Amino acid sequence: MQEISIRFLARRTGISASALRYYETRGLLKPQRNRAGQRRYPRSDIRRVSIVITAQKCGFRLRDIKELLTALPQNRSPTAAEWALVSQAMRAALNKKIQ
Repeated sequence: MQEISIRFLARRTGISASALRYYETRGLLKPQRNRAGQRRYPRSDIRRVSIVITAQKCGFRLRDIKELLTALPQNRSPTAAEWALVSQAMRAALNKKIQ
């Protein structure tokens, strides 16, 4: 598994490092630490953070996003079937908000 730094993740997602650390405190991200204590994220977290950003733009609260993300694997990119489950749950929640 290739790991990336918080700086790289921040650059790739357009989110500040402080926001990523906040997501970590809320349980949305679970980075590993290297021997020097630096955060190391799996590359799959680029997609995970992108999902968080999109869900926030759709009006989801972080605690709701965290619940949705429990269906996704932590250290790899989701499969099409795993993503379908999450997207269906998001779509259902959005439809409920619209009604």
